[in-house]
Amino acid sequence: MSLDENDICRVSSAHRVTKIQIITRMLTRFSTNRLLTVALALLGIIAVSCTNSTLDEIESSASQTVETSLTADVEESIQKPAIPTSTPIPVVTITPTPEPEETEVPESESVTFYLQAYNAMGRTEYVDAERTFTTVIELEPNFARGWNGRGQALMLQSKFEEAMLDFDRAIELKPKLSEAYGNRALARIALEDADGAKRDALRAYELDEESVAAHIVLGRVAALERDADKALVWFDLAINTDPEDASTWWWRGRFYRDVLGAGNAALDDFNTAIELSPAQAALYLDRAQLYIGAQVEPELARADLEEAISLSQDPKLPTIIARAEELMVILDERSAQIQ
Repeated sequence: MSLDENDICRVSSAHRVTKIQIITRMLTRFSTNRLLTVALALLGIIAVSCTNSTLDEIESSASQTVETSLTADVEESIQKPAIPTSTPIPVVTITPTPEPEETEVPESESVTFYLQAYNAMGRTEYVDAERTFTTVIELEPNFARGWNGRGQALMLQSKFEEAMLDFDRAIELKPKLSEAYGNRALARIALEDADGAKRDALRAYELDEESVAAHIVLGRVAALERDADKALVWFDLAINTDPEDASTWWWRGRFYRDVLGAGNAALDDFNTAIELSPAQAALYLDRAQLYIGAQVEPELARADLEEAISLSQDPKLPTIIARAEELMVILDERSAQIQ
């Protein structure tokens, strides 16, 4: 069933004016050997034209990535290799997939709830988003993107196992839905399933070479596999694909800092991420971590920590607040030693 022109324009308008930014709880353990990795997220929705298309056609033309509020305690003892001047992008062989049965296109009422759910995620109202996506699913149980959307809302509440079930259902309904594979890859990273994350990310990349979620997950997995050269290729590709997505710069900045020990390059990337998304507490926390780790600019570090705490009040982000307070103590101790 095709939507009428008014429905399509409503969807397109929402995509045009809303670049939903969900950069979530990010926390780094202050240690040279162990890293508490917390992914940030950005759901970027590109504007699309008002045409007589179905909602699936509109959605498939949009570029979407969600890097979840995941936490994985991971060993990071990667050597610092020389970075080649040019490394080819890894080649992925496309796996043939049978044509899936068309996913049912929702009625106008479902479209309204669908947009409300994404708007709720943009306001960081993840519980409300989950409930509204549930309404979409109840109205249109065969609408794969409804399941994918609820999976995102669950993932942003750190309900990774539940999110996995929704991504599984979305993929069952629409086996070529790249976004669902990318999101499931992120959930697997959160659950410390690097092998599964790699499989899903490769599949997402097969279906859509511009899947930023796939690029980021493959970069993260390559870093875990101690292949820093390949990791950098993937992180660079993510930035080249969507330079307006703050999360792409954040991921590469963390890679520069934690794997390559390239402080200046990391600072440049963190600065760019903050310019693109200045209201995200997690970014200030990570930049402060860089200053503190390098034992430079203590006042700038303190200002970043204060900003991170301020931005973590509504919605409440207790992990960021707690970590910022821990780092404040380190700054205070160093200041006392100098005096």
